[in-house]
Amino acid sequence: MATSKNSPSLSPLVVFLLGAASATVLLLFLLTATARPAWPKLETGPQRSGEVPGSGSVRCSTPRANGTVVVAAEQHTGGVRAPPANEAGASDSDDDADEFARMLRRAAMEDRTVIMTSVNEAWAAPGSLLDSFLESFRVGENVSHFLKHIVVVAMDDGAFRRCQAVHPHCHLLRPEKAGLDLSGAKSYMTKDYLDLVWSKLKLQQRILELGYNLLFTDVDVAWFRNPLVHITMAADITTSSDFYFGNLDDLGNFPNTGFIYVKSTARTIRAMAYWHAARRRFPENHDQFVFNEIKRELAGRLGVRIRFIDAATVSGFCQLGRDLNRIATVHMTCCVGLENKLFDLRRVIADWKRYMARPLWERQMGKIGWTFEGGRCIH
Repeated sequence: MATSKNSPSLSPLVVFLLGAASATVLLLFLLTATARPAWPKLETGPQRSGEVPGSGSVRCSTPRANGTVVVAAEQHTGGVRAPPANEAGASDSDDDADEFARMLRRAAMEDRTVIMTSVNEAWAAPGSLLDSFLESFRVGENVSHFLKHIVVVAMDDGAFRRCQAVHPHCHLLRPEKAGLDLSGAKSYMTKDYLDLVWSKLKLQQRILELGYNLLFTDVDVAWFRNPLVHITMAADITTSSDFYFGNLDDLGNFPNTGFIYVKSTARTIRAMAYWHAARRRFPENHDQFVFNEIKRELAGRLGVRIRFIDAATVSGFCQLGRDLNRIATVHMTCCVGLENKLFDLRRVIADWKRYMARPLWERQMGKIGWTFEGGRCIH
């Protein structure tokens, strides 16, 4: 088609500018379509009832230079996960940790409660405390089924070998300090004794972190009836008492943490870490003394509900229950020395056998009691 001589035409400068603008627009479109955010991405998990959206279950993923992502924090079921108990100076290999988790699964009750006790070579030797402890379940009243739920923590190789010979669930806990010998009959309140009793506390925290409720019992406790009936799930921590003054919730009671039940919650995991950290404030004392010192801090600062058990049922030599019709357990408390504990533990079990051998009507009369004469600690 012919173009009129009078029609306007675009100058070369305008054509150049229009072409450059079009190229710029196209370039910007391509860049914005493929760009990714340069800041860390917040990944949120499922929101819980009553939880503020975006809080609690947030995991901050920080990109590394090589493109991989590191999870900076992760939430634990039921609350924020506390640092793993054996993270610093861990001596267990990954295989040991996996085997321990599998053992807990095998030993746990239906409600995910695990019974734990601890022994060294002296306490686990043939005829020593471990044998009497296990015997009490067999002669007790409807408590033999608890044996399959007990994890025995061995503090040394000799105790571990002996445990494996008499019990299905045994775990070897390596000492935190290299070269520490925990195998002998430790004298009360010596440095080795303190290291022995404190070493189990981090493992208890680890059990809670794995989602299991913990019932810890010293090995010098005789089990005659089911003590779980005296534990309420309304409390975070339920402990036996050296001295009980009549009120389950009275923090004035004196606890004995050689028989203690702890629910697995975020609050109790923090409480266990707080308890262990408090050792630095009381460096020459055992775990029970420190627990008694910080029990009001646990209740006030962390909101932990602590309940005590009547010493007439879950009992001990400090305040011994006299009525065998009510007794569930007897602890060799206020008794120092392996030989003394073992002597009286055997006597208590013999008294129980004598009690159970009598007719039911005679037992119910409440006239059969403990044999005090000749005892080392019982009074």
